[in-house]
Amino acid sequence: MFETILEILKNLGLPGLFAGMYFEAFGLPFPGTLLVAFAGFLAKQGHSNIFLTWFVAMAGFITGSVSAFLIGRHVGEPFFRRWGRYLHLTSERFDTAQEWFQKSAPGFIIGGRFIPTVGNITPYMAGISNISLLRYLLYDFVHATIWVTMFLGAGWLLGRNWYLITEKQWFKWFWLFGIIIIIFFLAKHLYVARSKIKS
Repeated sequence: MFETILEILKNLGLPGLFAGMYFEAFGLPFPGTLLVAFAGFLAKQGHSNIFLTWFVAMAGFITGSVSAFLIGRHVGEPFFRRWGRYLHLTSERFDTAQEWFQKSAPGFIIGGRFIPTVGNITPYMAGISNISLLRYLLYDFVHATIWVTMFLGAGWLLGRNWYLITEKQWFKWFWLFGIIIIIFFLAKHLYVARSKIKS
C-alpha cells in the first residue's frame, strides 16, 4: 500500500502531496510522515521546488486540521462519546484527552500531535472545546511548521536514504519531542496558576 502511495505522489506531484497531508491532518490512518520525507527527496531530485513543496504540505495539513476542528465543533461531545470508537476514541481516552486539553490547550495541540493515537483526535477535541478557531489555527500552525519542516528537511538531507526515517529510533525522538512540549506547557500552566493564587 505504501509503495502505491509513493507512486501516486511521484505521478501526481504537489496535488497528491496536498491530498495526503489533508488525510493525515484529518486523522485518517495515513503515512503522512513518510510522505513528507519522500516529498523532500523528490524536491532534491528536482521534481519540485522545496519551498513550494513546503507551502503545499502546510496548506494540505492546515486545511485537513480545520475540517476536523469544524466537525468537532458542530457535532459535539455526545457524537464522539457514541461513535468515537471508530476513531479508536474510547470514553476513557476521551476523558483523558479532555483533561489534558483543559490543563494546557497549547501543549495538547502542539505537542499532542506528535504522539501516536493522540494526534489523530487532537483537532476534534479542540473543536469540541470552547477554544476559538483563530487560536486553534495559531497552535496548529506552530505544530505543522515544526512537523513539516523537520521531515521535509530530513527527506532533503538524506536524499536516496530518506526511508531511514522509518527506523524506530527516529520515531522515539519524535514521541519524546512531543512529550517535552506537553510537559513544558503543563509546567507553564501550573506556574501561572500558582502565581495567580499567591497574588
